Amino acid sequence: MTKLKFYSGLREIGGTVVAVETKKAICIFDFGYAHADRIDDKVKVRPGKETTDLVNLGVLDRVDGIYEEKDAHELGLKAYGETEREVFVIISHMHIDHMGGLGSLANNLPVYMSRESKILYHELGVMGELELREHENVLPIDYDASVTVGDIKVTCIQVDHDVKGACGFLIETEDGTLCYTGDYRYHGYHPEISREFARKCKGADYMITEGVTISFGDVDMLSLEGSVRETSEWTLLEDMKMHAAEEEGLIVINNYNRNVERVHHMITELKDRGRTLALEPEQGDYVAAFYPEDYFEVYLPEGGELKAPLLKGKKVVTRKEIKESPKKYILQQDYKNVYELFELKECISLYLHMDGAPLGDYDPSFKKFYDLLSVLGLKSIKCGLGGHAEPYYLRKTVDEIAPKTLIPLHSFRPEQFKSASVGQIILPNEGDTIEF
Repeated sequence: MTKLKFYSGLREIGGTVVAVETKKAICIFDFGYAHADRIDDKVKVRPGKETTDLVNLGVLDRVDGIYEEKDAHELGLKAYGETEREVFVIISHMHIDHMGGLGSLANNLPVYMSRESKILYHELGVMGELELREHENVLPIDYDASVTVGDIKVTCIQVDHDVKGACGFLIETEDGTLCYTGDYRYHGYHPEISREFARKCKGADYMITEGVTISFGDVDMLSLEGSVRETSEWTLLEDMKMHAAEEEGLIVINNYNRNVERVHHMITELKDRGRTLALEPEQGDYVAAFYPEDYFEVYLPEGGELKAPLLKGKKVVTRKEIKESPKKYILQQDYKNVYELFELKECISLYLHMDGAPLGDYDPSFKKFYDLLSVLGLKSIKCGLGGHAEPYYLRKTVDEIAPKTLIPLHSFRPEQFKSASVGQIILPNEGDTIEF
């Protein structure tokens, strides 16, 4: 008998952890941080007890067979290798709410992800942007390829999201099929990829879908007749071309640095507007991992040597050079380095907040960030797109797949999800188990 067990991420945007359990194996997806609002940046996890502290906080889940012996036994759990069934993890994409907990897993536990996700995951480790450490046993799957562990077969199916390597999964057992969307969108560069996901998963017995965009207001999904979105990655690129031509000084962008395809298109398109992208080392490394031929310069305010292997040979641009030729550049800057604006404010024409942190007013840093922009007297535009399908496309995807059972989660209001093409909709609670 196949069972679905729900650990976390059901009525929040983050921390999705679900297990498919059969006679021979247990497949867990994803493994990000749940209840992340419980983390207080002013409190440090204890050295050597990082995993147990996060589990006791409820940020990581109490699951048998996934942690190292020391941590598992302290938590009263079975360690990896102590369960009768094979345990493995699959990861849909490289956002912290889906993969942030990987550094806490037992070193030998198999973790599967798309080949592009593995590339990005490794570079996140190189640049020091992973929580705890890089997991040692990451196994890549090509899109549309499958892996079988015990009596569970998993097929990796690409979706379009605002991060390289995003995919959903089709999971097959002797009792039926389950498709999991991960996170996806239709306003990116490749909406056809998300459409293909729906086609490839058509007729699944169970479907687990994200529902981020039905979280923030009342939505009557059954009445939706089409898209209401007018913006996309392509319209953002056109706006960037306009800004590059019209602005007389430096343009600063606060882009989510894992959205490397967006930066790649800017590098390609804006060179004709006489603008060179100056990227911080982390962003530069991620772009170079996927687009090694792209020309960009790396911003080190005081100059210096580039240590990341993928950045060897890239030109370093300094603060002095930026200030001398501000119209020549578009500077990418992460929020953590925002005080650098004190040095550059006189030459900045426009600041564009495009999906980088802080994301919204639910983040205590958001007001502080915009207060700082106001104090600096900078003209700013919030032009983020988000990475999630709007309600019409959420319903359209479900209608196309037409599963017997739909399970919406990864949403503050999953009960709003409606489709006339499903047999039933189930809203589980944390700890619930469903039998196929």
